[in-house]
Amino acid sequence: MAVNLIEALGAAEEATQDRITVYIPSRDRDGKPVDFENWVVRALQLLSRVGGGATRMPPAQGAWLNPDTNAVIIEDVTLVYSYVDGDALAARLPEIRRFMHEMGRALNQGEVVVEVNESFYKIRDFDV
Repeated sequence: MAVNLIEALGAAEEATQDRITVYIPSRDRDGKPVDFENWVVRALQLLSRVGGGATRMPPAQGAWLNPDTNAVIIEDVTLVYSYVDGDALAARLPEIRRFMHEMGRALNQGEVVVEVNESFYKIRDFDV
């Protein structure tokens, strides 16, 4: 594109290329409802510290197969995302890891996921 979008839009800075999305479940590994709202707020706070702001999307319906019971768990999933500077993301990875592992344990999940730049990372074994 030949147009300088920063100038044309009156943007304050270069466009941020990296995006991180946290998927927050509404049910546990057995299909029981969980109190997830606190985790949405915590994800908004965390990603705002990383990227300067974060957005919560309306719940989307998702499904996953519980490999232990072979049951398909259908649930509402809330996505929280932020566009971030790659260096800021790298610096905050330990904090993001702690959040994801803590959420997985607290909500009795078989797996939690985080998406970075269209790559989907599944976390199944949670740190203590």
